[in-house]
Amino acid sequence: MDPASWQRAKPIIEKALTLSGTDRRAFVNAACDDNEPLRVEIQALLDSYDETTSGKLELRSENLEERTETGEHEPAAPVTFDFSAGMEVGGRYVLLDPLGRGGGGEVHRANDVRLQREVAIKIAAKRDDDGSARRIREARAAAQLNHRGIATIHDVFDIDGRLAIVMELVPGPTLADRMRAGKLPIDVVVNLGVEIADAVEHAHVFGILHCDLKPANIKFAADGAVKVLDFGLARRTENSALAVRGVTGLTGSSLEGLALGTPGYMSPEQLLGMPIDFRSDVYSLGVIVYEMATGERLFDTGTAMSAAVAVLTSPAVTMPRDVPKRLRDVVGRALSKKPENRFPSAAEFRDALAAARALSWRDKLVSAFRR
Repeated sequence: MDPASWQRAKPIIEKALTLSGTDRRAFVNAACDDNEPLRVEIQALLDSYDETTSGKLELRSENLEERTETGEHEPAAPVTFDFSAGMEVGGRYVLLDPLGRGGGGEVHRANDVRLQREVAIKIAAKRDDDGSARRIREARAAAQLNHRGIATIHDVFDIDGRLAIVMELVPGPTLADRMRAGKLPIDVVVNLGVEIADAVEHAHVFGILHCDLKPANIKFAADGAVKVLDFGLARRTENSALAVRGVTGLTGSSLEGLALGTPGYMSPEQLLGMPIDFRSDVYSLGVIVYEMATGERLFDTGTAMSAAVAVLTSPAVTMPRDVPKRLRDVVGRALSKKPENRFPSAAEFRDALAAARALSWRDKLVSAFRR
């Protein structure tokens, strides 16, 4: 859905939520009488909302923007940047060249003149709210993470109300790049899934949700190890480190910047603006492992709006029979629409994947022996 269509859809949805039954359907039909595809998508969202018992449907335009920086949907017009090569920011960083731009900001390769090293700087889009100080606090909390699988955050500062995060420059390809050639071998899928889940669990232990896990946010270092990016734009729970696994008062619709998520990878509760916890990231991990194992986008529907509708309304996910049953079971549980049916933590998801890997090796030995 393009921005103009979304601007038309949003007030229709908001008005429809004040109505019920036949009045709601009649209103949507009348409001979309000249646009059948839009009517179908709006009605599907409303029907899904009716099936929930709590929360509210609040799909803001930021949630549904196409992320041009991922490379998954290239823009028709040339990408423009607010910052250019040669500019100095933060008192010590000189921008070298742009790496990408998305709905939530832009990314540049830069030189740290003080330490004489190259870094990546993500500059978030300017926002109208007064949450700049909070976003800087959360980014600084994420900077405390120390894990092999998480891109290190070196610095955080403000540029005229825009959050700037200086992080480790990981020049390797993204997981999305690796997957363009098709599905990955099952052993590779499981190994990568374990590595990614271990990094996510490390952040969860410190009360940090990623909220935008996707192949484009996972890169490979020179030694082949995975690096999960964008934790600096994630959200920290109100609970202290090592506290209970829940997010009191945090909802998908309250997230800002790139952490709003990409619809095809967001959990149903995050899309609906309902309270979320670490099981929302587990859902995203399940989508990633599914795509690595099958070579197919789980919700490849063409537009962000239709991807959101697919996540909310599609039946239970099933994987092809050529994927080992143990792995199918693990992914299927992670992709449960109800959070209570998923793995309660990224650690349990990781351990279940590792068990599937061990079983896969045993199956291969048995198969070889029988031959």
